[in-house]
Amino acid sequence: MLRWKPRLVFYLLLPYLLTVPPLMTVGFVLARRALDTVTMEVAGSTALQEAHSIADRLALDLPRDTMDPLCREEMRGRVTRLTVIAADGTVLCDTQADATGMVNHLRRPEVAAALRHGSGIARRMSATVQTALLYSAVKVETNAGPRIVRVALPSDLLTSSYRRLDATVFFMLLFSAIVALLPAVYIARRIGRRLDHMVTFSRGVAAGDFSTRLAPVREDELGGLETNLNVMSEQLRTSFLAMSEETELVQGILRAMVEGVVVISPAGEVILINKRAKALFGLSPDAAPQGQHLLELCRDPGLQEILRETTMSGPQPRRRELLLDDAGQCVTVSVSPLGEASARSGFVLVFHDITELKRLETMRRDFVANVSHELRTPLTAIRGYAETLRSGALEDSTRAGQFLEVIERHSERLGRLVDDLLALSDIELGKTAFEQRAVALPALVADVVAILADKASRGAITLRDEVPGTLPPLQGDPDRLQQVLINLTDNAIKYTPAGGQVTIAAAPITRESAVWVEVMVRDTGVGIPAQDLPRLTERFYRVDKARSRELGGTGLGLAIVKHIVQAHGGTLDIESEPTRGTTVRFSIPT
Repeated sequence: MLRWKPRLVFYLLLPYLLTVPPLMTVGFVLARRALDTVTMEVAGSTALQEAHSIADRLALDLPRDTMDPLCREEMRGRVTRLTVIAADGTVLCDTQADATGMVNHLRRPEVAAALRHGSGIARRMSATVQTALLYSAVKVETNAGPRIVRVALPSDLLTSSYRRLDATVFFMLLFSAIVALLPAVYIARRIGRRLDHMVTFSRGVAAGDFSTRLAPVREDELGGLETNLNVMSEQLRTSFLAMSEETELVQGILRAMVEGVVVISPAGEVILINKRAKALFGLSPDAAPQGQHLLELCRDPGLQEILRETTMSGPQPRRRELLLDDAGQCVTVSVSPLGEASARSGFVLVFHDITELKRLETMRRDFVANVSHELRTPLTAIRGYAETLRSGALEDSTRAGQFLEVIERHSERLGRLVDDLLALSDIELGKTAFEQRAVALPALVADVVAILADKASRGAITLRDEVPGTLPPLQGDPDRLQQVLINLTDNAIKYTPAGGQVTIAAAPITRESAVWVEVMVRDTGVGIPAQDLPRLTERFYRVDKARSRELGGTGLGLAIVKHIVQAHGGTLDIESEPTRGTTVRFSIPT
C-alpha cells in the first residue's frame, strides 16, 4: 500500500529550502531598497519642481494672516501639504495646520538643508499631523528676506507600490516552492513504496512470519537490500524453528512457577528472571534487569555469602532464609550452579516467598500468648477465691458473698472474652451472615445514646447526638452497625474523665462519584500517643494495659469494629493526640 513519507520529502526539499528562499529574500530586500531610493529621488525631484512652481505663483513677502488664506486656496482639493517658513524658522502658513500654533521649524532637516544648500529632502513622521510624509523644501529670496517653501506628500502614496511588490514576490516564492515540491514528492513516493514493503516485511519477520518474500524491483542499492532481507529471513526462520520449542518449554515452566527464578552469570549479572522474581524484588512486570548485577536487585549479604559457599562446595545446592527489604519481606533462596561440576556457567537462584507464613506464625504465637494471658488472669482469681471458700470462708457469709461477687465478675469477663473471640473468628472466616438493607442512621444513633446514657451519666460525661435527620440511609446490617457504634462510644466514655464530652456526628461525603456517610465518635479524653495509633485495631493491643483491664475491656473491641466496617465495604480511621481527645471515623457507602 502506498504511504506518504513526509520526513523523506523534507530531506529532499532541505537543500532547496536552505538556498532558494534565503536568496529570494535577499533579492527582495535589495529590490525594496533600490525601489525606495529611486522613489525618493523621483518623488523628491517632482516635489522640488512643484515647490518652485508654487513659489513663482505666490507672493511670499506678505504677512502671516494674509499669506495663510492664499496658501490654502492654492492647495485646495490636493493631498499635498504646503508650508511657508521664514528664515528664522517661523511658520508663516500651513495648509493642514494652524500656523500660529506651530513650533519653530528651523531645526527640521529639510528646512536646515534648504537654508544651507538651497533645497532639501527628508522623509519622517510629522509631529504636527502625526503622519509619515516626504518633505521637499526650496529657498526663495523675497523683499522680506529668505523664505522656505516646503511641499509634503503622504508616504502612503509612495509605498503603495511596495505592497504590490510584496504580493508579487510572495506568490513567486509560493509558486517556486510548489514547482520544486512536485518532483521531490514523486521521487519520495517511488522510494517510499519500496521502503514500505521492506518495513512491512521486516515487521512480519520480527513477529515470526517467514512466509512472505520481497521481490526486488531493480538492481540498485535498494534492490540489494531487498535480496539481503530475503536471505536473512530464511536464516532466521531456520534458527527460530530450532529454538522455539525449547524456548517455549522453558518460558512455560517459568511462567507456571510460583517461585521466583533468577539465572546469573559467574560475574553475578542477571541472565534470566521470571515475573515472580521481578515482583519479589519490587520490579514492574515490563522491567528488563538483564545485564544488571544481582547486587542491584538484592543487597542482603546473606545472598552473597551463599553464592560464595556454592562456588566453593561444588554442585550441591545451598539454601538460606533472607530478608529482602525493610518492610519485612522474607524469602528462602536455593542456589545451584548451572554446570554439572562447577559454577563456571553461572547460578540458578530459586526464591520462595515465606512472608505470609512468617506473619501467620507470628500472629499465631502472639494470639496464643495474649489469649493465655487474658484467660489466666480471671481463671487465677476464680480459682483463688474458690479455694478460699472451700478452706472455710463459706462459714463467713459476708466474706463468702464478696468472694462470690468477685468470682461472678471474673466469670462475666471470661464470658465476654470468649464471646468476642468467637464473634471475631466468625467474621474473619466469613461465617457471619451480614444483612443488607437500608439503615436509618439517626434512629440507630439515638438507640445507642439511650443504651449508654446511664453509663455516661454515672461518669459525669456529656453524651451528645449531632447526627442530622436528613442523612441518606446506609446499606448494611443494623445490628452489626449498632455494635460498631456501641463499641466506639463505650470506649470513648471509658477513657474520658469526668466533666468531659463524647459526641456522635455524621455527614454525607462523596468518593469516586458515589455518596458515602462518614460517622465520627469524638471525645475529650486522655488521647493516644501517635506511635500507638497504627496498632489500635490489633487483637488484645492496649495503650494502657492496667487501665484497660481495670475498666473491663477485652482488647478485641476495635478489632471487631475494623472487621465489621470492612465487611460493609467501608474504611476506618483514628485520629488522636495525648490530652486532646480522640476522633474515630468510619465511612460506609449508601
